[in-house]
Amino acid sequence: MRHHPFLTSSLVCLTALLLSSTVVGCRAKALPDAGFLDQPQLLKENSEIPFNAAWIKDDADLLSYKKVYVAPVDTTHLLKLDWWQKASLEPGDQQRWADDLANYFRDKMKAQFTDDDPNKYQVVDTPDDQTLIIELAIVEVVPTKIWLNAIGYVVAGAVDQGETGFEGRLRDGKTNRVIAEFKDHEYGQFDVVSVRDLQWAAHSRHTLEGWSNELEDICYRQPDQVVSGMSTVTLLPW
Repeated sequence: MRHHPFLTSSLVCLTALLLSSTVVGCRAKALPDAGFLDQPQLLKENSEIPFNAAWIKDDADLLSYKKVYVAPVDTTHLLKLDWWQKASLEPGDQQRWADDLANYFRDKMKAQFTDDDPNKYQVVDTPDDQTLIIELAIVEVVPTKIWLNAIGYVVAGAVDQGETGFEGRLRDGKTNRVIAEFKDHEYGQFDVVSVRDLQWAAHSRHTLEGWSNELEDICYRQPDQVVSGMSTVTLLPW
């Protein structure tokens, strides 16, 4: 039986889309050590912390600090992308995207505390003995494949929300000792129809907002308190 070229190509596209969609809505696996953390060997999965892995010093008292300093976000530890991740065809390279997102991440992190109860942390530009220092690094940026999503909306719904990875640590302003370290890797939130699916880095910005909120919750966390993580699914179209 003769196969029509258009039907054949459509079936190939549909198969690829359905296979790709199997990762959507799932929690991303932990990334390899990117080299930013001081003691990555101490990190492990923690049911109370919503990241792939975390370590908090036993005697760390995060509620004792009066001030918080958010350092410029590092982008010098980007992990290498595989061929599929490079297929994003974004108008720019990974380093440029990471640098843009680093400024966004720092601004969102500072805003979390600036907009919070003034009786808690005071955001400062220079750390001192009463300061908790937050040091963050973006270690992976995989922009959304908007070309694939444009096809996906016609055939089977959006299938790619990009990926973002970070490593981070908390440092005591008085002793300069690291008292906590974290790492996480997230796909963008799955959605049926979203404006973010047709924008190169919108899902990454949304992920950074979620991490900023989670990191603030960790800083104010009571002993044995469970910090909730961001959902893998959203109904918001933007």
